Amino acid sequence: MVLCNVECLEKISNYLDVPPLQMEMQENVVVTTERESNKKIEGFSTLIQSLIENSKYPGILGTDNEMKALSRQWLEYAVVCVNYADTPANAKRVLQELNVALKDNTYLTGIKKTIADVTLYYALYSVVRELTYQEKAQYVHVSRWFDNMQQEKKLRQQLELIPFNFLHLFFRVK
Repeated sequence: MVLCNVECLEKISNYLDVPPLQMEMQENVVVTTERESNKKIEGFSTLIQSLIENSKYPGILGTDNEMKALSRQWLEYAVVCVNYADTPANAKRVLQELNVALKDNTYLTGIKKTIADVTLYYALYSVVRELTYQEKAQYVHVSRWFDNMQQEKKLRQQLELIPFNFLHLFFRVK
């Protein structure tokens, strides 16, 4: 199973207010056919960028060239690394890497949410949902970022809020 799949793209499409495309998985790659040109588009990152072009949120990729480049880099990271975080060893590695990346940043590209944050939120939802409170505390920067992301109802859509209650780890009632 891969995490960067049709369901993830459908959530991104919905978040961007773009009509959903007919997508399918072919050998672990998401594929669709563009409506007007009948041209085949394949690849998770390519499809996301196509969705952005058809959305009313063109700035979600980034507001300057550096932020756009970082967003594209994180989209590739999603495909190459996060996509396979459905196994415990890969999930641990990805969470450790993200924890370091988010140590000094509110969002993946800095101080503004981009499509990279949206994408990784959806791709990692099932992984974060399965973490224990102790594991969430271990990845404190990822937990802070994820909890911040999930507070936006439009982004969360039908997904349940994942609890991040750290107080019980640090205080004992006598």
